[in-house]
Amino acid sequence: MKIKLLLALMLAFAFSAAAQTQGYKDGIEYYKAGQYANARTILERTLNDAGTDKALANYYLGMIALSEDNASAARNYFTTGLQLDPQSAFNHVGMGALDLLNGDANAAKDQFKTAQNLDKKNAEISVAIARAYYNTNPVTYATEIEKAMQKARKDSKNKCPDIYVLEGDMLSAEGRYGDAAARYETAITYDPANPEGYVKFANAYANVNKAFAISKLEEYLQQHPESAMVQRELAMKYFDADRWRAASDLYARYIQNPNHFPEDKAQYAVLLYWSEDYPQSLAVAQEILANDPSNFLMQRIQFLDQTAMEQYQIAADNAARFFASNPGANFTIKDYTTYADALSGLGQDSLAVIQYELAAEKYPENGDLLKNLSTVYSRNRQYGKSAEAYDAYLRLQENPSLTDKFGMSGRYLNAAVYAEDSVQAQELAGRGIEYVNQVIAGTAEVTPLMYQRLARLYVAANGKRPDADAIAAYDRMLELLDANPENLNPANPNNALQLYSEAYAFEQAFASISGNREGVTHWGEKYQQIRDLMNQAGGAAPAQE
Repeated sequence: MKIKLLLALMLAFAFSAAAQTQGYKDGIEYYKAGQYANARTILERTLNDAGTDKALANYYLGMIALSEDNASAARNYFTTGLQLDPQSAFNHVGMGALDLLNGDANAAKDQFKTAQNLDKKNAEISVAIARAYYNTNPVTYATEIEKAMQKARKDSKNKCPDIYVLEGDMLSAEGRYGDAAARYETAITYDPANPEGYVKFANAYANVNKAFAISKLEEYLQQHPESAMVQRELAMKYFDADRWRAASDLYARYIQNPNHFPEDKAQYAVLLYWSEDYPQSLAVAQEILANDPSNFLMQRIQFLDQTAMEQYQIAADNAARFFASNPGANFTIKDYTTYADALSGLGQDSLAVIQYELAAEKYPENGDLLKNLSTVYSRNRQYGKSAEAYDAYLRLQENPSLTDKFGMSGRYLNAAVYAEDSVQAQELAGRGIEYVNQVIAGTAEVTPLMYQRLARLYVAANGKRPDADAIAAYDRMLELLDANPENLNPANPNNALQLYSEAYAFEQAFASISGNREGVTHWGEKYQQIRDLMNQAGGAAPAQE
């Protein structure tokens, strides 16, 4: 525990410095991690800062332009970089990369040679050359790539992390993610201050072991709390791992970093929502909406927050505006169901049902939605539709569970009880009986409730009157109940007196229908005994469903 506490304190201390910034170096980190758009934003933002290496910043901006097939802009950046610093080896690498794309391999070779002469034995230059060849055509220039990599290995005695990052990228492009992760880990080993290695390693591992991926990013931030990229990446990894509170707490620190992005504040509002800090999420969303009323994501978060805070009227109003003002938008299931929740909160269940129906129409293959729609129909006393929705849900399940089948029998029971005519009631109850029998046959742990459900379905099928099949089911239920004397103990909070009462009442009714006077007397006495026990329990016997 002491070690864990110490680590937690170290991490907290590291995060407290999150408002620090590395300036243009954050842009380079994003570039090396393959996040070119983010890299460009920061490099352009910091290009004229006093501490920026402008020649180097222009090289990376040029490489980003090349990745976007904008050769003209790339040339301008590399040329500017060389004007600022004629000894800039990286900008010669950029010029060489441009020559390769133009099909002039000889000119590229000359530029690369110049770069290596300007910064002899700099392994990073050689890896940058290898990457330029790789980005152009890894097959055509396989020999040149290997030659450049060999020089990098020789000059750095195999310790340059860029070597292993590039190798990891090559393996990742082939879908060999495990091998790629191993290369990224090697890069980290040789340079514990290598952020792109950590981020790429975490991304490679994220789908296999989220906790391990998170631990690596935490490890980096303990030593380098100023890295905006790793702050952001770790927050998103927390989110992906459903650690929403940790994600929102870290994001709160991250957006204090001058090198955050405009969209990050909106993401912060989303993280706050998922961490259930609804008031703060709403405050951030409304701050953004004040300057950007058409912000789709913040319109969504606003009514999601308000619904969670039970501000149903304003939530429903804002939800209505959200749908109306964004025609043709890609609305999610949660958009519809949250709007429905707001309407239900206002007592407008019939309108809430419509939102669920719209969602089900758009997402007909979503089983959870259909299951929830069935519940909403049932709550709205639309029992036939509830059974239909549950049946649609069940048909989507490759191997429906016994719980699902039992749930289906319950939907059919309700539909049968409230059916418009006896024929329909008999048909619906018959389907429910099939499902209960499947449940009973499929489990070794048969319970009294299963036979109660079966008996009720037989009653519903028979015009709400007990028949021999219903009585046989109640008899079996009573056998199971009698096996445990505690079921008749009024002091037992989990007693089954309600089940006994129901069974005895129907047993007496069936005896009366059958003209069995002795049976009427027998079951009537038992029924009265149970009612006396229930009175002893203060009427506290739990209702059984």
